[in-house]
Amino acid sequence: MENKIIIIGAGISGLSLAYHLEEMKCRNYLILEAAAKAGGLCGSYELNGFTFDYSGHLLHLSSKQGLRLAQKLLGKNALAHKRRAFVHIYGEDLPYPFQNNLYGLRDAVVSECVKGALTAYKDKKIKDTTLFKNWALALYGEGICKHFMFPYNQKLWQTDLDKMTSAWCGKFIPAGTLEDIIKGAYTRRRKDFGYNAGFLYPKEGGCGAICGGLLKKAGNLHLNSEAKEIDLKEKSVKAGGKKYAYDTLVSTMPLKTLGAIIKNLPPPVKRDFELLKHNSVYVLNLGVSGGTKEGHWYYFPQDKYPFYRAGVQSAFSPALAPQGASGFYIEFAFPGGAVVKEQDLKKMEQQTLKHLLELGFIARDAKILAAGWAQIPCAYPIYDVNYETARKNIIDFLAAQNIYLLGRFGAWEYSFMEKSLLDGAAMAGKLVKA
Repeated sequence: MENKIIIIGAGISGLSLAYHLEEMKCRNYLILEAAAKAGGLCGSYELNGFTFDYSGHLLHLSSKQGLRLAQKLLGKNALAHKRRAFVHIYGEDLPYPFQNNLYGLRDAVVSECVKGALTAYKDKKIKDTTLFKNWALALYGEGICKHFMFPYNQKLWQTDLDKMTSAWCGKFIPAGTLEDIIKGAYTRRRKDFGYNAGFLYPKEGGCGAICGGLLKKAGNLHLNSEAKEIDLKEKSVKAGGKKYAYDTLVSTMPLKTLGAIIKNLPPPVKRDFELLKHNSVYVLNLGVSGGTKEGHWYYFPQDKYPFYRAGVQSAFSPALAPQGASGFYIEFAFPGGAVVKEQDLKKMEQQTLKHLLELGFIARDAKILAAGWAQIPCAYPIYDVNYETARKNIIDFLAAQNIYLLGRFGAWEYSFMEKSLLDGAAMAGKLVKA
């Protein structure tokens, strides 16, 4: 086929690209997917009557285009939610975000946080907010950083925060003013903050229903076809025991992995790939008898809890759990490439059940009806001091080879589902016009 486009990966980004190519009457593409089914990490699976996702996947929509597309993909199979998220700290469940909802903490902690925020506002001593720690201290002060910003982000990112930049913060840490901090310290607030204050979720099928909507149009899908080698000179990909020629290649696979399968990379570009870092996440999916406490998800900054976040999967849709039961996803972060042994996962599971009982998520007489681990080897690309330059060098080099990057992992960015869907549409427009 002329101008053949090869898409590596049939997750939400790759499928969105194919879907929009079809919308534009462009069918000279094929998708190479390593797994036996499409969806990637935006997939869902069933276990003993429960539906689980690969961690929490919610449609946070901030644009008319994103909303229209979501409605088109899901139709009537959608539920609208107003976020109910909390931070569990010092025995209290505070509304998220922490910095704007300090009310309810002991006086000494509230005083320390407010004093730190006032000092930061008055002093403005930190001029360079390129680094994450400087950014957080300048915006929130020492108290809020000590009690939440630093411990939670250390737990999540699993990297040296002193070397992490603030480039990722804008969208993902809800904005707030000094007035918001002070009001939230002494009164119970009802104001919503952040891009994820509301979200859509499928009534049935879990988040995998979104990819199901894309698959109604996206075609030419080759499953069990893991990309093993890319030859820049031949412009070919080896996958599933076959070799495929391409004119344009779009990769949604983790960028670090992509670098490992490209033949004869120039040494400077190879070094840039080696500079890319990420963390890994293990997700414990649990189904239990009985109800649970209010809320969609909870953050856990304290070391007392090995997990950084716990979500109530069944709160997204009643169809995700049998009647009279509750489903959960509990997330644990590790440095990139970490492999947790099976016996250690079992210990983590037992420890987590004790914590869930103590925290009031499950009752003492609750029965475990489903339990399983999902591993996400590459979860969050890390924005350290090498990130921006290394990533730009790689993108520029690959673009010159007619290779383009797409999606959270392909483009190596901290992202969200709406962006993946819309970036797929934008990439389709770019390729059709080329």
